Parts: sequence; structure tokens; C-alpha cells
Amino acid sequence: MDYYPLHHVLAVAAIHPFYQPTIRFPPDADHIRQAIASSNGSVRPLSSVPLTYKKDLYQTIQRLSADRDPRNGYRSSAYISVTGGGSGGVPMMFATDGRENRTQRIVTGRLIQACGVIESGDWVLTMHSSGKLYRALDLTTEMLENAGASVLCAGHSMPHTAIVQLCVAQGVNVISGDSSQILEFVLHVAGLPPATREALCINKIIYTSEPLVRAQRQYLASVLGPVSIYSLLASAEGGPWGVMNLALTGDVADDAADFIFDTRAMSVEVLPLSAVNEDQPRSEGPGELHSLPDGESGAIVLTSLQRLRNPLVRYVSGDVGSLHPLPAAAIASIPSEIAPHLRVLRLQGRDQRFSFTWNAEYFEFELLRDFFRREDLGILQWQIILQDDEHSHAQRCEIRLLRERRVEGGKIVLSDSEVVRRVQKLFYVFSGEESLFCVTLVVDVTGFERSATGNKVIRFVNRSKVSDSK
Repeated sequence: MDYYPLHHVLAVAAIHPFYQPTIRFPPDADHIRQAIASSNGSVRPLSSVPLTYKKDLYQTIQRLSADRDPRNGYRSSAYISVTGGGSGGVPMMFATDGRENRTQRIVTGRLIQACGVIESGDWVLTMHSSGKLYRALDLTTEMLENAGASVLCAGHSMPHTAIVQLCVAQGVNVISGDSSQILEFVLHVAGLPPATREALCINKIIYTSEPLVRAQRQYLASVLGPVSIYSLLASAEGGPWGVMNLALTGDVADDAADFIFDTRAMSVEVLPLSAVNEDQPRSEGPGELHSLPDGESGAIVLTSLQRLRNPLVRYVSGDVGSLHPLPAAAIASIPSEIAPHLRVLRLQGRDQRFSFTWNAEYFEFELLRDFFRREDLGILQWQIILQDDEHSHAQRCEIRLLRERRVEGGKIVLSDSEVVRRVQKLFYVFSGEESLFCVTLVVDVTGFERSATGNKVIRFVNRSKVSDSK
């Protein structure tokens, strides 16, 4: 099935350990059929279902991932998406049924095509990263192929010089990658001789992960010429489900992006931020929570209608945004059999109470706090500063640290150089990215940015216009 009825998803969730902690293993195919049959088509109001938070979900996932009991179906016939490692914690394995995963990619490919992102004859070169459990390259490739594109998988390690040569030789007209990769590549193109730049025929960009704000999009056009810019929305838990096409939705404010999604594939609720509290036990939730009216911003809560074996129900995504009807221009351009099912999610970024983004990775504040508290690091105070880099048009991340002064006979702590190395590893700083990341060791608290009122150290300082903080 391309989509599952909501009452089927809720029937399976009622017997799944994601939502019932007393249940040890996920239901097998027979138990899933029985649960659906016994529901008799009754539809429980979604607003009455407790919210699901990442920390609770991944406690169960960690247990299921490690359990080798043959009765544990979580580990069988699964596509594994990895999340959590970017925050310094142990990567968590979100398992999706293999067939459901393939179906979701096909359906998303059709949505990409319907929204005019891919057209007949498009040749795409994707620079997305792969390896070390990261699967953006295979995800993007398969979706774009399902949308009708011919795709070259360059990956993240292919030199920019070779990419330019390949684009010219094969007539590539679309490049795809995360925002930082796109900016780095276009910076390289900007330094090429005019004849080489003119030989490129790139007229489309498809980016993921971080937002490309208006100033960055203008810079891309100044180098590449007239270019259409698109984006795709996906996560480890929800899979791919949203498409951005500015020609259909208009160019909204710099701090937001309009994603078109199919209501048959994903149920999206926007709840008041005050009602979303991950420290509140599920059993003590605030009762029924109803979505805010169209246009009002709040916390985005997702229920997948494409994942049945391991359901995703009322999952607090950590994003902030608002819901809107499909604009008239989009209705006129999208096939009539699809348009009535589509809506727009205006994504405004991440909820700053929980995490922030740098270099296409999400970093959870809770896990960062645990890291900086380690005794062997000898860190007394820390601060994170994000700001725009004028040269690269990307984000620059600075970590300021105040360490203990080592005294003779005192406890042994790591050297400054070893602490810097470990912080770089935590933030996935690879060769060539050093200019966008630095660790500053301050001598006292005057080296930190502090609040004007309480003179307190501000833990997270965001001066960036391109930030997608959560």
C-alpha cells in the first residue's frame, strides 16, 4: 500500500513497544493483521493520543537494536536510518520495514515530479555524503531516479575539479547536496576562468539539511546564472516527505521555507509550544491537544501514514512551523488527481530549546552538556557561537572553553591539544573544514559572551542568518 489508514497505524501502535513499554517485541505480520481486524475500522481521535518524544522513543530503540532474541522482529528485513551520533551520543538505529521504505521513496519521487522539480531529460549530479552509516546519497539518488532523473553519484569525496569536468562532459544540469556542499562547490566555480564557467549548464539546485537563505541563493545565481533552487525534507524517523519549489509557493522570509507534502502520506499537527514538554511523562500529558489554525506557528508533530510495522505516531519533530493551504499557482501547475491532497508546511527552523544545527548536523544540547561535564576534560564553562563567514557564505562555529588550571599533585586532566582534538571529533570537523570551526581556550569568564542583565554566560550565541536551530 502507498498509504495506510490512520486507524490501522493507531491499531498497530497500541501493541508496539514504541508506545507500550510493557510490550517486549514489535508485533509480527499475524499480530498486525489481527490488531487491524479487531479495530473494526474505528478511528480514535489523534488528538487523544499522547505525544512521543525523541528521548523516550530512542530508549526503546536502543533496547530493541541490542536484543538478539529471534523473536525480536525489529532487527529483521529493515532499512536502517541512523540518527543521534551528530550530538556526540551513541548513534541510534531507526528501523523501517524494507518494503515500506522502498514504497515511500517511490511515492516521494512522484511528489518531486508532480511539483516540477524534476523534468524529462534532467541529469543530476549528487554530492551527498555516504559511509560511516550515513545514507543521504542512496536516499537522494533513489528518490530522484523515481522522479525521472538520470543521476550521477559523485558523493562527498570527489574533488570539485573532477565534478566540473564531469558536469561539462555529461551535460549535467542539476546539482544536489547539502547546503554547505552546494556553497563550497559554487565558491570553487566562482574562481574558474570565464570560459570554464560558461561551459557549465547548471540550471537547477536541489539542496537538503540546512536552509539556503535569500542572500545565499542570490550568490549562487550570481555565479551560475539563472538557476532554480529546490529542497527536499526528510528525517531518519519520518523518512522523505516534503518538497520545496519556490515557483509554486513563492519566496517566503529568510528564516522559513515552504514544503509541499501529501496529507495521505504524513499527518502534520502544529501544537502550541507551551504544550510540548519532553520532561513531562507520557502518562501525565496535558490531555487532548488540538492543532493550531492555519498560519499560526507552533511545534510540528508528525504521524506517518506510510510506516505500519514500526509506526511513527504524534512524534515531536523538534521543528517549528505553520500549516497553509496549497497556493492557487501550485494548484494550477500540479496534476489535478494529486493537488487536492497536498498542503504546505512553512518550516521556520528548529526549536532552540533542544538543539542547533551546524554543517548539516543536529547537535542536542543535552548530550553536549554531558560531554563537556566529563572530568577528564577539565572544563569549567563552555559556550557555542554561530556566525556567518563572509567568504564562504556558510556558518562558522566557535567553541569557547574555560578549563581548570592544572596544579602539581592535582587530578590529571587531558592536555589542551587533546581536548581540542576531541571537540573537533565530536563536531565532525573533517579536513578542509577547519576554517569554519575553531576552539578558543579562554583564561577567565571575561572571554565569554554574557547577558546584559544578569551578566551570565550565554551558553548558545546565534549571530548567524543561515542558522536552522532547534
